[in-house]
Amino acid sequence: MHEPTALVDTPLTRGTAATVIETRDAILRGAVTVDEAVAACRARIRETNDALAAFTVVNEAAASPVASELPLAGISVGVKDLYDTAGMTTTYGSPIYRDHVPTADAALVARLRELGAHVAGKTVTTEFAWRQAGPTVNPWNTAHTPGGSSSGSAAAVAAGLVPLATGTQTFGSVIRPAAFCGIVGFKPSHGLLPLDGVQPLSPTLDHGGLFARSVADIAHVFGHLTNETTAPPERSPRLRLVRGPYWPQASGTQRAVLDKAAASFAGRGATVEEAELPVAFDEALAIAEVILCHEAGRIYAPLAASHPDLLSQHMKELVARGQALSRDEVEGALLARSELKRAFGEAIAGCDAILTLPALGEAPPLGEGTGNAAPCVTWTLLGLPALTLPWAAGEANLPLGLQLVGRSGSDHALLSVAAWCERPRPLAGTDAGDGAC
Repeated sequence: MHEPTALVDTPLTRGTAATVIETRDAILRGAVTVDEAVAACRARIRETNDALAAFTVVNEAAASPVASELPLAGISVGVKDLYDTAGMTTTYGSPIYRDHVPTADAALVARLRELGAHVAGKTVTTEFAWRQAGPTVNPWNTAHTPGGSSSGSAAAVAAGLVPLATGTQTFGSVIRPAAFCGIVGFKPSHGLLPLDGVQPLSPTLDHGGLFARSVADIAHVFGHLTNETTAPPERSPRLRLVRGPYWPQASGTQRAVLDKAAASFAGRGATVEEAELPVAFDEALAIAEVILCHEAGRIYAPLAASHPDLLSQHMKELVARGQALSRDEVEGALLARSELKRAFGEAIAGCDAILTLPALGEAPPLGEGTGNAAPCVTWTLLGLPALTLPWAAGEANLPLGLQLVGRSGSDHALLSVAAWCERPRPLAGTDAGDGAC
């Protein structure tokens, strides 16, 4: 087994990488203007995107005038190409929509603009947020995937093109790419981030999400989106270490990262209890697959019929699987989901968060797809808030992370736990400078 190490900067990650908080502080103290912060990110995108392929569309228009006091003024955000953006091409990762230009923003995009954010462009998504990968590479090792389906968003934040990006998760499409790219990914409780104006895959399972380079960044943005403040941690957290049914499939290095992090937290004063969830939770992936196939099959069957030449084999197979399901299978899966949601409250009693795997290991090579989402699916099925913490690097200089999971609706409490757990220094050294990208 390769021992976990620190990441070593690459040409795509080397350079200035200001966070949301650093950028806002620089603007408020007059070190940079809102326009200068936006222009710096645009320059970074121009310099890097050809090699990274994170953006499908770059917004070359001047930033709209906003008051510098707005909480996200000067913050460039990469918007996953699943979210509608007014006047900007939105393809949902499919050639079927290559000329589609919405007339209105998705609800989350509109809210980010109200808070002062600048839409830097559209980031690559897998086709309709399923398995057909786009061109984006992992900035830590370009022979490897950044994960999916929020591929471009995770890579763009990791490479410092933007300090903030949006994502979606139906199985593991925020948590896993954040782990693969060495950044913080946050999937709030189901429904907390609006999905109006977002192309659906499975409405029962679809979640909005955010990517940034620190827990503080996520807390700042999410706090303004929800009008609620994340309180600083008042005590050491009570964590439940859950290895889960996919532990035997995880790499030795990924397993070592989780074990060493648990030991580190315990050494710092956290209560860490190792206890698996009841065996019924081992069926979560099978339950989620039935729900996703059924809902995605109904949504995409018309496109499979009208544009079979423009729809990937992955999507056509998904539609076929959905159409083959019986009504009893679908109703059984929905009932099983409800039963697991009820059981989870008892399972997590007495602890603040679950500590578990975000992925099975380092990002796989590009030709092997966007990675296995299995370690994330239980928490998505249950609609729980989940967060990726970057932690170490594996043998191929690719990030390895941790996943923290909280109770439904306890999103700010989970962020408080994450702030306590977060490493005090970034994985790879960067100079934040004066708050520009």
